[in-house]
Amino acid sequence: MSPLTPSWRAPWRTWQAPAHTRARYAEIPTPLGTYTLFREPGRRLTATARAEARERWQFRLGEDTVLEIDDAAAPWYGMRVRMRRGVRGRLDGVPFTAHARGRSLLAHRRGIHFTLDDGRALSITVHRLHRHLVRRVAGTDAVISRTRGGGWDARGLDRGETALLCLVTVAGLDRLLDPPLLDLF
Repeated sequence: MSPLTPSWRAPWRTWQAPAHTRARYAEIPTPLGTYTLFREPGRRLTATARAEARERWQFRLGEDTVLEIDDAAAPWYGMRVRMRRGVRGRLDGVPFTAHARGRSLLAHRRGIHFTLDDGRALSITVHRLHRHLVRRVAGTDAVISRTRGGGWDARGLDRGETALLCLVTVAGLDRLLDPPLLDLF
């Protein structure tokens, strides 16, 4: 069982602000090793990209870049908005698109979905009181991880799947899976 919480994170003010240079922002210990999050300004030079403070995020395991997101935003609210609109990136070198859906009271309508170009799909969904990481290959779904006691069971995952869970927990994307009634309290 691994809570996948950062052992080190940039100071709160720096963490919340848009990235202006490439820098290390967090380290997350996992059963596979320590993932390091690097953030830098986005490569798109359009007015919209600048106004939305788009960033490029990289999750590195040692010297290897495992997960890259090209059109990310600052953590928490900014990143949640970007995920609802859709983001693009690479997971172990395989391009993917990701989007979050749902603000419904019905749990099965909320989720974060990653569609990879190699035919795989990874989704984080809500089932009763737990969250599941589901892998879909050739039309067959398999739950490969779930939350237990407040943390993700990250044993048995490959490095890409672990990087996705790090992204979800560090960026605050797990709030997208909460029922909308929690926003009232």
